[in-house]
Amino acid sequence: MTLPPVDPGWWRTLFDEVYLQTDARSVLDQEVTRAEVDGLVQALALQPGDALLDLCGGHGRHALELARRGYLPVTVLDYSHYLLALGRSQARAEGLQISFVRADARAVPLASRVFSSVALLANSFGYGATRDDDQAVLGEAARLIRPGGKLYLETADPEFVRKQLVPQSWHETPDGLVVCRRRWVTSEFLICRELVLSRERGLVREATYRMRLYGPEELRRSLKQAGFAAVRFAFRGSGGAERGSLSRRLTVVAVR
Repeated sequence: MTLPPVDPGWWRTLFDEVYLQTDARSVLDQEVTRAEVDGLVQALALQPGDALLDLCGGHGRHALELARRGYLPVTVLDYSHYLLALGRSQARAEGLQISFVRADARAVPLASRVFSSVALLANSFGYGATRDDDQAVLGEAARLIRPGGKLYLETADPEFVRKQLVPQSWHETPDGLVVCRRRWVTSEFLICRELVLSRERGLVREATYRMRLYGPEELRRSLKQAGFAAVRFAFRGSGGAERGSLSRRLTVVAVR
């Protein structure tokens, strides 16, 4: 199997206005976001007044929904200038007091033990060039959480990815873009090559990216190494292929 080359820093440039269109059926679907927030609130037994960090939170779709429900304070951290600017604009328009911070999740410029909970939602984990990069993200999450606080993490179910995720797919976005994806699965990674085409403009984007796959036991070891104590797992989703690797998710709650 010949694999396409992947820039180890692919995540620095992928998450922009094109990403919002190619992934609109997940990241711009309010019903999907509300369901994900329902799961988060239930898993963490979240209460108004609990300080939560939405780590790698993009344009803050989960934080915005939490704030609408009165779950404050909430902070969003992401690397994308574009997504953070969009989130700030939406929060201002709705009069929601949300903090937006731009940083690398491996080195968060925030004080230790200031959050009741940290969330890593909707496949925002496993992007590191090395396992040490991923471990650094978990280490920062542990540093930021108060003793007794919790981490809630969602990632793709690796067994679903290996057995059921289709190797090729395409769909058309509401904005008229055609998104074609070719996928490869190895023992360690899900790799995706994406072509985005416009009927009027031709090729909009060609990108290759990858996500490291983590099963429950490997995640348990990594979380223990980061300093988390009790860890529990569950699975969410039907296993249908309509949302790609997000169709079936491994969810984790880890106690600091």
